[in-house]
Amino acid sequence: MANSKARKQKIIKRYDKMSKYYDSLDSGISQASVNRRKLAVKFLNIEPDHLILDVGTGSGVILPVIARKLVTGKVIGIDLSTGMLDKARENIPEEFRGRVELKEDDVEAMSFPDDHFDSLITTYTLTTVPEPRMMMEECYRVLKPGGIFVMLDTGPPSKKHGYPIYWWMRLSAALFGYTFINRRYTDYLHSGFEVIGEERFYGTTVYIVVLRKKG
Repeated sequence: MANSKARKQKIIKRYDKMSKYYDSLDSGISQASVNRRKLAVKFLNIEPDHLILDVGTGSGVILPVIARKLVTGKVIGIDLSTGMLDKARENIPEEFRGRVELKEDDVEAMSFPDDHFDSLITTYTLTTVPEPRMMMEECYRVLKPGGIFVMLDTGPPSKKHGYPIYWWMRLSAALFGYTFINRRYTDYLHSGFEVIGEERFYGTTVYIVVLRKKG
C-alpha cells in the first residue's frame, strides 16, 4: 500500500508539472484520436438530464463534448492533479460552465455515494492509475444499476498484426513514465459489469469498450 501511495504521488507530481504544456502536446494528436473520443461519448447514450462522471479528466478535453448534449444534467470531471484541473477550468467554454463541475478526487477512493451516476467515461486512465482494480471497483460502486461505463484506452493488441505498433507504444510509454499499456481491462473487470460492445483501432492496440452495470 505504501508503494502504491508513493507511485500515486509521483503520478500527481508528473501531471502537475505537465499541466503547463499538456495541451501543447495534446494538440499534436491525430484527427483519428479526436474522433475516437467523440465516438466514446456517443456510446454513453446521453440523455439531457443525465449525471455523468469523467474518471480521471486530466485537462478536461472531453467535458465540452459531453456538456453539449446536456440540458438540465451535469458532467463532473475528477482528477488528483490540481494542475490539470486548473487547465481543465481554462478549457471549459463559458456556455458550458453551468453543466460542468471539476473536483479534486481519487479515482481509487471516490467521495460520491453508491449508485449515483447515470454513466461514466474514462479516457486513458486505466493505464495510469497505480491500482486499476480499485478504480474499477469504485466505478462499479458509483454507477447506477443499468448504467453505462465507457472506457477508451490502450492495451495489448487483440490481433497479431498489431504487435509491431504495440511494442513501439510500450517503448514510448517507458520513456514517458508511469503508463502501463500492458494492462488488459479484462484482468480488472468487476464481475458486476457485462461487456456490451468493443471496438478496436490502431492495429487493435487502442480500444473502446462499453460496459453495463448489471441489475
